[in-house]
Amino acid sequence: MKNFSKRQVIVGVVLIALFVSIPITVSVVSQQQKTETATQTHASASTSLSFMPTSTTASPIQANVGDTIDLDLYVNPGNNLVTFVRYQINYDPAKVQLVTSDPVDLNNKIFASIEGPLLNSGSIAQAVSIGSNPTNVITQSTKIGTLHFKAVGGTNGGTTTISFGTLSQALSSSSNDQASENVISTTIPAVISISGTASPSLSPAPTASGTALSFTVLLDGVGSAGDNPNPTGNSLSNKNPLHPQRNLAVQVFDTNNNLVASAAGTVTYSSIPGTFLGTIGLPATVQSGNYYVKVQTDRYLRKLVSGIVQIAANQTTKVTSVQLVNGDTNNDNVLNILDYNALLDCGYGEINPLPLSNSSSTYNSSACQIHQPAQDVDLNDDGIINSTDYNLFLRELSVQNGD
Repeated sequence: MKNFSKRQVIVGVVLIALFVSIPITVSVVSQQQKTETATQTHASASTSLSFMPTSTTASPIQANVGDTIDLDLYVNPGNNLVTFVRYQINYDPAKVQLVTSDPVDLNNKIFASIEGPLLNSGSIAQAVSIGSNPTNVITQSTKIGTLHFKAVGGTNGGTTTISFGTLSQALSSSSNDQASENVISTTIPAVISISGTASPSLSPAPTASGTALSFTVLLDGVGSAGDNPNPTGNSLSNKNPLHPQRNLAVQVFDTNNNLVASAAGTVTYSSIPGTFLGTIGLPATVQSGNYYVKVQTDRYLRKLVSGIVQIAANQTTKVTSVQLVNGDTNNDNVLNILDYNALLDCGYGEINPLPLSNSSSTYNSSACQIHQPAQDVDLNDDGIINSTDYNLFLRELSVQNGD
């Protein structure tokens, strides 16, 4: 019989112990994981975004035309552990405008901006995070920053709403949440009542220096524009829109369809031709050449201007007039069931619909206000949501997607 050394015996005993203990350990760990999975419940999305001071339709923030309105933006994590917030805020640019030189003061003691703020037609968006230290998670109500608005148009006894868009998102590091899970459950808008009328300085169509484009825009259902089936049938179109100034978002593409520039500016309603007119400056990087141009404004689908636009650097180029399709209540560049639902919830079928300015109108109900911005459901901009808006939407449906 072979003789074993003392060392060999010890090694043999250790190996036998390992072979016995490994499956036992695996079994215990596996059973523990099964138990945790069986008992663990998924954390509910409980994070909210809101403004301070708080406001409601019954108790709005009071302001006069020309006043500065500062709104503190807060995130309340609820049961989640918030690490990242992307907010999109929508507003009516005919009633309030951001102070473009300094639209938002970020709470940089807590948050670092990773994108933005980005300004668009009636909206602002920004993405912020807690940075590289995961122990800095948000566990209590925390101010993201302060947005600076200026009141530019009266609400005629009604209100205007500053609300959160569908791009808003909050992410959490909680063990019960997933990496890409949006944990926002509630967004609370700011409601503002503005006294007075727009300053005369806002009435003329703006001008621009340098490279610019001059636009004539027809908006279906308003002024001299008809609709899809009858583009020139305008006798019953609204000749007195409540929002005579509109933000126009402009995209410029080269002839290979590469986006080379984006810009935004104001077009103003002119009652004599019944069109919206304005000149919008382009970035200095746009050189002389041939381009395609797309335009978009709230309620309307994005539209490619007909033909090639020959832009001359440091000059104003007049663009062929463009007529836009109405009905995009949530500004996602599509006409679909979501837009119809907004019309339904805001009372298009009522026998005796009340004006938006009436506190008892369906427009001021929670069912309607959940659609943001709710004022965009008033398609022809006449101050009342009724069967005319519904029929206009149906007539526009032959074009369902913007360019």
